[in-house]
Amino acid sequence: MSGGLSIIQILLITAWAFWSIIDSLSWNIGFNNCILACLFTGIVVGDMRYGLVVGGTLQMTQLGAGTYGGASIPNITSSGMIATALGAASGADPIAMASSIGIALAALFTQLDILARFSNTAFQHIADKYVEEDNTKGIALMNTLGIIPWGLSRGLPVLLLLVAGQGVVDTLIKIIPAFIMNGFKFAGGLLPVVGFAILMRYLPVLKKPQFIILGFVLAAYINMPILGIALIGSAAALITYQNATAKLAAGAAQGGDDDYDE
Repeated sequence: MSGGLSIIQILLITAWAFWSIIDSLSWNIGFNNCILACLFTGIVVGDMRYGLVVGGTLQMTQLGAGTYGGASIPNITSSGMIATALGAASGADPIAMASSIGIALAALFTQLDILARFSNTAFQHIADKYVEEDNTKGIALMNTLGIIPWGLSRGLPVLLLLVAGQGVVDTLIKIIPAFIMNGFKFAGGLLPVVGFAILMRYLPVLKKPQFIILGFVLAAYINMPILGIALIGSAAALITYQNATAKLAAGAAQGGDDDYDE
């Protein structure tokens, strides 16, 4: 197989990509989460750390872009899986792969998302006819078949590019004008900032400034790895939750009606 990937590895990664959008539109367990998808890809290709770095880098770009209603946004999940699989096989820098190939492919895959939405309407029009005929089995069948365009819009490009290997991806990148590639890189650096700004806008930053200061000190002055900061943050969140729960329990025991203001 091209790029050093076996057919089993390619099929496993493709199957995850196919199912990711279906899960996102239904159960939302997390298959469409970029970090989890890239982690799985990293495990399959034998480099879990590579998958985490690519997935984390691309996931930050998603913080600044969200899909609402029928909007289509860059498909970072599929592009991240491709960047992880091909990058780990070639030994390329994971952050560079995510910022260049990952961002570029994610933007290109937006068109496949639009095509999937368009193709899905064919099944729904048939379902409309079954509604008039009171054919419940036909309606259920059309809704089931409607997932095929969605899955193919994610799984097919992953399959083709992993089979073709790094050479085809490099060729696609070369076809894209330099100013567009620079735009992708700029957006990739800007979107995380926008995303964090949005998150901080809705987080109780003013109520809990001590945690912001603590995190800044740990990262800027102690140079603690992000995992260590995350674990400290988790411990702080657990302590805050336990204190709030105890406060509510005490208020209930006294017959009070204290509002939760944490």
